Amino acid sequence: MSEINVTPLVDVMLVLLIIFMVTAPMLTQGLSVELPRAEGQNFEAQPTQPTTISVTRTGAVYVGDTPVGSTDLEATLGTMLRGQRIKRALIKADRNVPYGQVVTVIDIINRAGVEEVGMITQAVEVRD
Repeated sequence: MSEINVTPLVDVMLVLLIIFMVTAPMLTQGLSVELPRAEGQNFEAQPTQPTTISVTRTGAVYVGDTPVGSTDLEATLGTMLRGQRIKRALIKADRNVPYGQVVTVIDIINRAGVEEVGMITQAVEVRD
């Protein structure tokens, strides 16, 4: 017989394919990521200073020093921002506030017509 028997080769390739199909999803689940710290630049002084929107540890939202509440933000925060015609805003959220709650506030700010949104963070100490 002068032909090469490819049956064992196909068997080995199918086994390898199954192994990769089983292990590939495991490689992307449960990764622990520590986000990097970076030194950012401050906002330059502009004629119209941005409005500060704060989210406290308890979930309460403030526009400047005015409390807006923590429930039904669309009706309270959205209406306030539309009424004052705010175009620039800075968000200052406590580090213990859940990410989803901050995204909800950003979404309401976006739908209220705010064109520029920034985040206030704590500066990183640079060591030489």
